[in-house]
Amino acid sequence: MSIYSIADLEKLSGIKAHTLRIWEKRYNIVEPNRTDTNIRFYNDDQLRKILNVSFLINQGFKISKIAKLDTTNLALKVKESSSFSTSHESYINDLIVSSLTFDSELFNKSFDEVINKLGLSITYESIIIPSLNKIGSLWTAGDLFPAQEHFLSNLIKQKLYHILEERRSKTNIGKTILLFTPPWESHDFALIYADIILQERGVNVCNIGRAFSKEIIYECIENTKPDYIFTTIIVGHKVTEIQELCDRINSCKKNSKFLLGGNMNLLKLVNSNAHLFNSCKEFETYVKFQIN
Repeated sequence: MSIYSIADLEKLSGIKAHTLRIWEKRYNIVEPNRTDTNIRFYNDDQLRKILNVSFLINQGFKISKIAKLDTTNLALKVKESSSFSTSHESYINDLIVSSLTFDSELFNKSFDEVINKLGLSITYESIIIPSLNKIGSLWTAGDLFPAQEHFLSNLIKQKLYHILEERRSKTNIGKTILLFTPPWESHDFALIYADIILQERGVNVCNIGRAFSKEIIYECIENTKPDYIFTTIIVGHKVTEIQELCDRINSCKKNSKFLLGGNMNLLKLVNSNAHLFNSCKEFETYVKFQIN
């Protein structure tokens, strides 16, 4: 069982530490554990409860009403409310809890439910990415055991690869696309998502994943001569190096079309000469109507 500081709870739930302290005192929402030096800490069950409380608060419930619910009825109220809500918070919370507690059963149940309910694009953009961002913020700050982040990442990849195999088209439209992420990017989830959408369309995909050097990227473009090149730039990086990458791609791509997604605030600082995507919906629409 993991332990969490009140700062961890604030990061994961969005409820300010000051508010949590008031609720503990006024409503006895949770009874924190304490170290020998009287510092608060919380366990997995307490984290789960706070996440459930946060969800109901965001759905418009009053804390005075929530405080009267025991753990079982609190969970039932969350399940009931999430079935009518357009918010994805309860699914994000389930993925976070499954990661922190190494609960693959909870992950599988939540992931399968949300894919069936919302589809791949919304699940990827509105649930997977926010969950990874929340977990990643704790990991980067050193407040999280690295294996917990890796656990969640691997489970997500397994699910996405399974979807890829299920949806791979038996037809081929005769177009090739090269997928990669630059060396400074830490994850390639966007490539797996793109791979699924492209292979559903019947595009021949060459996915090299995270490139260990920029030279590998340029060599692959020269060797494969793809019709399209797609990458994402998400992690904050030196604009000059991103600009250099884009310039080199444009200089060696010849007749290939350059497609680029990721952090729009960052990409606006670069003259990429690429087709930019602000959302998964835009990417899906482009693949459906422009790649033929």
